[in-house]
Amino acid sequence: MQLNQKRILITGGSRGIGKAIVERFAEEGAHVLFTYKSNMASALDIVEALSAKGYHVHTVKADVSQQDDCQALVKHVQDTFGGLDVLVNNAGITRDTLMLRMSLDQFDDVVNTNLRGVWMLTQALLS
Repeated sequence: MQLNQKRILITGGSRGIGKAIVERFAEEGAHVLFTYKSNMASALDIVEALSAKGYHVHTVKADVSQQDDCQALVKHVQDTFGGLDVLVNNAGITRDTLMLRMSLDQFDDVVNTNLRGVWMLTQALLS
């Protein structure tokens, strides 16, 4: 990969696939900023472990389903990096259950994070 010195934002980077993306991009020499929604301890552990290896990794709490958080995140990206080369819209949630058992609030949470959040953050970065 040609990621050396690239400025990368990864949403939902504190665990699972997002964590693996953060680690790989950092190992490739990118300057990585990733978000977490609720697990600050995990996010800080990732930053500490990768920073100890000399990688450039930062984290910030943000809920991509919230427009104010998306706008604040864009400002944080500008303040931290001065711009962005790559956006990875990775944040996502599930509320696995049968449709008959899923509440409208659960459905809205999934749609707002997995779909609306991608649109809002991308729109905020482009404007």
